[in-house]
Amino acid sequence: MMNRLLLLLLILLTSVSFPSWALGQIGHQLVCQLSYELLPQDKQQKINQLLESLPKKHKLLINQYTRTDKDQAVSFANSCTWADAIKRDDSYDEFKPWHYLNVEQDQTNVSQATCRKNCVTQAIRFHSEQLKHSTTPFEKAQALMFLGHWVGDIHQPLHVSFAADYGGNKNSVIPATGRCNNLHWYWDECLLYPLNKPKKNFDYPAFKKRLYQQLKQSLSSAPWQEWRNSNVIDWANESLTLVRSAPLQYCSLVSDNCRSNQTKTIEITPSYHQEFQQKLTKRMLQAAVRLSEQLSIIL
Repeated sequence: MMNRLLLLLLILLTSVSFPSWALGQIGHQLVCQLSYELLPQDKQQKINQLLESLPKKHKLLINQYTRTDKDQAVSFANSCTWADAIKRDDSYDEFKPWHYLNVEQDQTNVSQATCRKNCVTQAIRFHSEQLKHSTTPFEKAQALMFLGHWVGDIHQPLHVSFAADYGGNKNSVIPATGRCNNLHWYWDECLLYPLNKPKKNFDYPAFKKRLYQQLKQSLSSAPWQEWRNSNVIDWANESLTLVRSAPLQYCSLVSDNCRSNQTKTIEITPSYHQEFQQKLTKRMLQAAVRLSEQLSIIL
């Protein structure tokens, strides 16, 4: 099975066309596109059919949010931004806290008991079950889009963090590149940029295509089985370990208490950028492999 998937991936490295992705959503889109490509064709077709069943208003919303032609079929990569696109729709307010997991500053690990409702670990379980068991096409499609988004979220370390600083949104930074002025935003977007990114006339399409191909190449030699041999609690703990690490500068350790650094401005140095860019891209690859595994079992 592993050899067949590796062969499929190597073929895809040269045969898959590059989707159009809007910057700022690129993390979720990359994760979902890569996970889609790891699936066999029959599973891909099931995803396509579910997305095709979406009501027209949701197709338009996704394509508008991702700056895609309104008449273009919704790709799985773009559909994984839907959970962000609906944030202004009051009817989906209940899902807002599902994007993250709040922990205490002295908490060193996440367990099943840490959160049983309204958090990202619970969200992954809920929508996995809904995708598996629902008989309603739109409900299944929603579950698919939510699940793709949640698996991406839990692998962004600052989605497992403290409530008081909104997961790093109150932690000001001086960026090494780009315009991201808080730590969460920097990890969401600017950490993926090259350090030499020009302020004007930056070739975004070339950058996105280059990053996409780099990730695909790295994925072909990644420890897939090791990453698959894990569960949602493990994924949360991997993120928590990163946010509590001193070099990330999200908080300062005093004994086991990791005190938030929201009162000081963090300067993102070139060495910080390079070190954590590698860690972030690894997290994205892990998310892609694990999402693909989840979908291959469920669909």
